[in-house]
Amino acid sequence: MNSVTGGNAFSRSSAVPQPGRSDTVGPTTDPGPVTCPGPTAGTEARRGTVGSDRPATRPLGTVLKALALLDSLADTNEPVRSAVLARALGTTRAEAHRHLITLEAAGWMERLPDGAYRLTLRPARLGHAALRQAGVGERTAPLLERAAHAAGEVVSIAVLDSDTSRVVQRAEPGRSLHATLFLGDRLSLHSSASGRLLMAFATADVIEPLRLDGVPLPAEEDLSTVRATGWATSTDDDDDGIAALAIPLRRYDGPVVAALSVHGPRERFAVTEALAALRPAAHGIEQLLRLDTGAGLRLRA
Repeated sequence: MNSVTGGNAFSRSSAVPQPGRSDTVGPTTDPGPVTCPGPTAGTEARRGTVGSDRPATRPLGTVLKALALLDSLADTNEPVRSAVLARALGTTRAEAHRHLITLEAAGWMERLPDGAYRLTLRPARLGHAALRQAGVGERTAPLLERAAHAAGEVVSIAVLDSDTSRVVQRAEPGRSLHATLFLGDRLSLHSSASGRLLMAFATADVIEPLRLDGVPLPAEEDLSTVRATGWATSTDDDDDGIAALAIPLRRYDGPVVAALSVHGPRERFAVTEALAALRPAAHGIEQLLRLDTGAGLRLRA
């Protein structure tokens, strides 16, 4: 079903606003030279310098530091102390402590009896709001694009759909020759990487009806291997010359809800490189799924 095809070229364009012009002309009876008064310091800070790459309004340094502190806390699993945060952020202990006190006053942090700090649940509201404003599918698109460019191949997300694995999201690489894979494509549960991966982590109440209906499925030995390694490869490479590798995407409460795959011509496909490209994207997507407390990935083909 897959083949090698030329890629599409995409470009972005944006309109650059023209700076306004303000001319001052002297009296008509004695026309002097036309003058353009220079901006005051405040005006220049608001407008920026024409022709420069600096933003018109400079960001607040204190806010950036507080947000960097929150980012650092998001990567930890345990409460932290100001000294640890100071080292991680490259700042003084006193400054880190001031940020913690400020965030505590705002309800974003709480101080424990032993003096350590941890996040409250308030930041989670932002994550839920972000998913309400733009669904999981839209949020995962940049992650897929980065993975596709890192791998140099097509990257996709597929979910179990009846007796097939169905592609619900995809991203193309920058190279001109790549595997063809379309939204809505249905892949074999027996031979495709995503199908074999989904079957390996499916529950018995999902697998047994498929077996009773005569749907070709991987052997239990193969499924055990996939569960042990944490990834699956396609077995139909000889048919179309396209190899694929898939890893699981888990929801917040543990179940595997989708397969993240990379697809490419067999002659340039390497398992190590494929895993290196997919794993960062899987980590990012699973962070989103932990906030998506619905039935699963709300993606549309």
